[in-house]
Amino acid sequence: MSERRTGRRRVLEQRGGNVVLDLFVLHQHLGGLLAAALEPTGVTPAQYAVYGQLGQRDQTPSELGRTLGLPLPTLSGYLAAMDRRGDIARTRSDRDGRSHVVALTEAGRARLEDCRPRMRKVVAALNAELGGRDAAEGVRDVLAGLDDAIRAVITA
Repeated sequence: MSERRTGRRRVLEQRGGNVVLDLFVLHQHLGGLLAAALEPTGVTPAQYAVYGQLGQRDQTPSELGRTLGLPLPTLSGYLAAMDRRGDIARTRSDRDGRSHVVALTEAGRARLEDCRPRMRKVVAALNAELGGRDAAEGVRDVLAGLDDAIRAVITA
């Protein structure tokens, strides 16, 4: 629908605008917001996503990549930075001797705990701007549908 019909603006108001370009712009805005929130910790937003997943459970790089939608070479760069900080440990997988399992070290858990209140503050502020938790859950539902559509296009 157009702005006139919905009373809302588009993310990118220009000729040729589309949902893909809007998502790109949103990604840039969100990245800036998260980078500013995490700046004092030295953790990038993408690294924080990895810390968050490892904070839930130890995982192989393949599992992490599937969950976060990251190609393994990209994820390897994040893990290398985390390893240089001493925030992760790698052990051989019991299920597959060729793979390894990544776990947060004590230092990695401390870094995650340093990041969490900063992220919670951002999430709370965004939820409030969206109109509260229920509205934010509605946005998440729309995003899940968008993810399904993207995956369908990828596999088509």
